[in-house]
Amino acid sequence: MNKTLSSQTLTWLVVLFVVPMPMVLSLSLQVSTLYLGNLLPIQLGVVAYAWMLAAVYLATRPHWLDRLVGLPHLYIIHGSIALLAIVAAFAHKELTTSSGLIKQTGDLSLILLIALGCWSMVFMAGWLTSRIKVLAEIKAFVERLAHHELSVWLHRLNLVAVILVFIHVQLISYISGLSWFMAIFDTMTFAVLLAYVIEKIRVRASSFSGTLTSNLEIAPSVHQLQIKLNMPQDVTWQAGDFAFLRFPDNSGMREYHPFSIVNAPRRVSRSHSSNQPRTWVFAIRRDGDFTRSLSSVAPGARVEALAPFGRFQRFIEEHGPDVPIVIIAGGIGVTPMVSIAERFGSRIEAFVYTARRGSLLPYADDLRHRMRANGATTIIQDRRLTTRQMNSVLVRRAIYLVAGPAGMQRAWIGFLRDNQVAADHIYCEPFAW
Repeated sequence: MNKTLSSQTLTWLVVLFVVPMPMVLSLSLQVSTLYLGNLLPIQLGVVAYAWMLAAVYLATRPHWLDRLVGLPHLYIIHGSIALLAIVAAFAHKELTTSSGLIKQTGDLSLILLIALGCWSMVFMAGWLTSRIKVLAEIKAFVERLAHHELSVWLHRLNLVAVILVFIHVQLISYISGLSWFMAIFDTMTFAVLLAYVIEKIRVRASSFSGTLTSNLEIAPSVHQLQIKLNMPQDVTWQAGDFAFLRFPDNSGMREYHPFSIVNAPRRVSRSHSSNQPRTWVFAIRRDGDFTRSLSSVAPGARVEALAPFGRFQRFIEEHGPDVPIVIIAGGIGVTPMVSIAERFGSRIEAFVYTARRGSLLPYADDLRHRMRANGATTIIQDRRLTTRQMNSVLVRRAIYLVAGPAGMQRAWIGFLRDNQVAADHIYCEPFAW
């Protein structure tokens, strides 16, 4: 098992078992024998709360975990444990009795969690809407009224749910009297909330300011943005990375949104200035309320960006310098692969790029020329591949980088696994979180 899969597995184990363990064990050791009959439902409530705290922490987008696991996979973990927390909290409610303010705070928190869970499954869980057509249609309809900014702000109500549960526990006398349990409970709560606040302050303080220098429609519904940003000298990015952008002066675009960086990093010359202007290029398809607003953003608009995320280059480097690379891209998913082709072109043995008819991006010509010059098997076309073409890009010992629509990713990963390609030799970063 390679480092990526090991890190993802370890993260799942820590979140599911290690995070709840201190509270679960301390409660089991301290709870009065009078309440042993209710111990299981009480523990379910504790586990639900621990998972809620983990979900809040993962929502801060910790960079150190991104480079180990990959931010898209962290978001999948975040969403999954939030749903598990709702199930555990519901079971806790059904198996216990309470009254007064204890019941009100618990019930209100659960109602809030269920409502946010339903909202998030439609608007923030692309892995679900890509599989269930009805949810995709509901999302498309409601997006006309509910913008990206509203979804982000509603998602922050998870903090309110956490605070309500915190109050709920403080009001239960036979629980709040357990010294060791409450010490752990309070410490974990304050640590997570403090991490959340610190991250928000850090994001505001460390974001890069810049200017949109170019906004061109390079294909139907696809805009290429060039953004000049002032970055510290020690900040760079890796091939295949993505970054969060926002346009603070444009209505509906004031919350950060992730997009892949097209251009590979260049060496930055030393100077006496702490910040140097560098250009990021993005190719963004209009398919949501944020991206549909791109046509109204004129050059000169103010832009803010966060330090980049991504694991494509890390994944390549973890497999050593001699392992061949196969790239499989579909539609707008080609954007991170452009910089990877520039950075690792000599190691790429096959490059596949497909799109809907007439929707290939202008990068196709440069990629075709670059790959053929390196002797790589190159398939770039605006139609589906045949089985023979798919078989032609199977390369012994290669690692496979896959990017594109969710259905296309699932199809290719299934094909590769059916052809005995090891799971730790396949990597994708699903933007459909």
